[in-house]
Amino acid sequence: MGVGENIKKLREEAGYTQKQLAGIMGMKPSYLSALERGQRRPGKKILPLLCDALGVDEQAIRFGPEGRPLRHEEKVLLAAVQGFSTRLLLLVIEFAMKLRASGGPLYLAQPRAARVR
Repeated sequence: MGVGENIKKLREEAGYTQKQLAGIMGMKPSYLSALERGQRRPGKKILPLLCDALGVDEQAIRFGPEGRPLRHEEKVLLAAVQGFSTRLLLLVIEFAMKLRASGGPLYLAQPRAARVR
């Protein structure tokens, strides 16, 4: 699969139309269409924008979502949500997106309170 096909697949998996993703990235839909058709390749300025908008790393765009091994954090997350219902998964995703949008630090566990002696 080529870079353009990977971008299209990742965009569709993220639930964006070309127009929506182009708007998020501040580009013309025709440019995104050319990227997906393989007529253009994302440059050094566009690639990070694509990664941020799609929530993926450069490897996923270059090699496809299945083309790279899972990172440790991804394996832990998959193990943690195994067996969750679709409704619960959607709630977890919504919560995570709100946390990310807030710009604050994300903690997996509450920091331990300092002991007073």
